Amino acid sequence: MIIYNAKVNNRLCSIKIENGVIKSVDENVKVGNFDANGNTVIAGLVDVHTHGIGGVDTMDCDFESLCKTYAEAGTTAFLPTTMTLSTKSLKKVCETKSDFLGAKVLGIHLEGPYISKNKKGAQNEEFIKNPSLEEFSQFKNVKMITVAPEKEGSEQFIKEVSKSCVVSLGHTECDYETADKAIKSGAKCVTHLFNAMPPLNHRDTSLAGAAIDDDIYVQVICDGLHICKSMINIIFKLFSTDKIVFISDSLNMVGCPDGLYSSGGLDVYLKNGEARLENGTLAGSCVTLWQCVKKAVEFGIPFEVAVKCASENGAKLLGVKKGKIEEGYDADLLVIDESLNIKNVIIDGKVFK
Repeated sequence: MIIYNAKVNNRLCSIKIENGVIKSVDENVKVGNFDANGNTVIAGLVDVHTHGIGGVDTMDCDFESLCKTYAEAGTTAFLPTTMTLSTKSLKKVCETKSDFLGAKVLGIHLEGPYISKNKKGAQNEEFIKNPSLEEFSQFKNVKMITVAPEKEGSEQFIKEVSKSCVVSLGHTECDYETADKAIKSGAKCVTHLFNAMPPLNHRDTSLAGAAIDDDIYVQVICDGLHICKSMINIIFKLFSTDKIVFISDSLNMVGCPDGLYSSGGLDVYLKNGEARLENGTLAGSCVTLWQCVKKAVEFGIPFEVAVKCASENGAKLLGVKKGKIEEGYDADLLVIDESLNIKNVIIDGKVFK
């Protein structure tokens, strides 16, 4: 496949693709089998933290539907993210077939069950427990796990588990010292920075402060609701643009009408784009990752930087060759018009949309 008239980094290019991999990005030659018509071409988005979309939840184990709907929304690779539920439920998700047409499932993100009860957010307290290497060994295909580092046994757990998957710190009450120790034990990411954790304090900067000092990756829900415009801009002053990873943290009700839904066994009320428990707790987002990119641009983040945070950075965190338009990278691409509408989605060098 050769894509021509493609605007990449503000210059017209031709992108040659072989066997689903980018072979070259050269000066534009108006010969090929896909005309981008001068539209911007960016790398497909990589969502490392998302619970569902279009009425389907990760826990439903309907990955065929999820792969299709995520791809249509511009997310070309993702980690289906679980809720804190029973061992049996989590094992089922981890063992379900996930290789379908559309967005690529890169592995499973276990959000819990080894988290803080006091910072559980919209997770089910009934299934929260201390870290267990024996239990974790039963879960297949796990690419990321969210852990509260203050939990009993977490230090040894993080040391062992970080050898095989990304350990992200979140849903936690930990102080700076505990967070710093966890990072030095192998944790390399923070789950939805500033949500479900202590704030920055002038005498104990807690997890956020340790993440700044240790220069690790931070997941950010850039929907304008979980984190306000001012805090988004503060985050971009505190952290390198190489380490900020936009996530959707989306729930199954993305694209659905207002009403009562279920997530992780809990009732969630969707109203005016906000998903909350009955007590008012935010339960996750109702936006796609592409909508997070557009919200960041609205907040003043340069378009190229916002795209990087939603594609390249997540791919680097997971260690996969996605998220960049360069030789040797997977040919997962989006064609975007001047109004930031997705015109085409290309996955593995084939037009999906």
